[in-house]
Amino acid sequence: MAYSTWFNEHGGASFIVNDRLDAISEQYPVNKYFFLRQSRFSKFVNYSKQLNNIIAVTGEIDLYYSYGIPLSCNTGRVNWFHLSNVLPLTKEAIPIPLKRRLEMRLLGVLINSCLKYADVISAESDTSIGLFDKLFSKNLFVSVNGSDDEINFINNGVGVSLNIDTENIAVAVGTYYYKCIDDVYKVYCHLRKLNQSLRLIIIGDKKYIPSHVVKDPRVVATGVLSQAEVCDFIHRSKYYITSTIIENSYNAASEGAFLSRESFISDIGPHRELLKGANIERLDNLGTRVEVLHAKSEDLDLKNLKSWDQVIGEMINLVHTKLGCP
Repeated sequence: MAYSTWFNEHGGASFIVNDRLDAISEQYPVNKYFFLRQSRFSKFVNYSKQLNNIIAVTGEIDLYYSYGIPLSCNTGRVNWFHLSNVLPLTKEAIPIPLKRRLEMRLLGVLINSCLKYADVISAESDTSIGLFDKLFSKNLFVSVNGSDDEINFINNGVGVSLNIDTENIAVAVGTYYYKCIDDVYKVYCHLRKLNQSLRLIIIGDKKYIPSHVVKDPRVVATGVLSQAEVCDFIHRSKYYITSTIIENSYNAASEGAFLSRESFISDIGPHRELLKGANIERLDNLGTRVEVLHAKSEDLDLKNLKSWDQVIGEMINLVHTKLGCP
């Protein structure tokens, strides 16, 4: 949506997206959209066939930007591969189902084989960039996700010092296996020792929440909510908790860290990048898989965040450099 908005305001671009987004062309009429429906199998064995048909319509491409899908050839004058998910490249033992693990392993093989076509290889943190072979070091580039919500929240003066509508709740967002909701619950129980009326709000698919967690009467599982509803919960919360053991970027944690009053986030590389320079406390006695970092939003600095305008501007500048443009 961020890229659609930016390019719609700057002359337009062509997008290849899932056909479930077919209404987007009305929202961004300056852009051109091609809608695809592919099975998982076809993505692996024949993911370039429809791309070739689209190129026949668009003509020469200055920049081909592939969001997580392996490149199959030199498609544009500049070819950019962006790593959208670190699971295919990580060697860590991540708690995900066997079928998903096998899919990620196959995708990892395809990604590594496609990098020879990439003029730019990007990921969303320095930590994620470290997953690529040093052979490609001259092409590596950190391209974070924009943090407009957090930046606008702080710059518009709706700061935490105003203590607006704060509720005695802790909020966790995301329930998939590697989010480790059982560890979130351990952090929550630690907080509840000093605040017995504290409630825990868990936002995300309920089927991944451990039964002993949802049975707690002070835990509320909301199910999946819109981004606006998620931000509203975090705005009103006293604490934000995430115990995820792997992430490509710091964005999920940055929403909580800046919009909530205090945050308890897992000590992983992207989160360290988010909190760089901040006064933080490390908790290593909670029994979680990964130690926990505690920070107060008032101690955080916006300099570690970028707006979508900055992110896309950096991308355009790098493409101009690759093309030899002034």
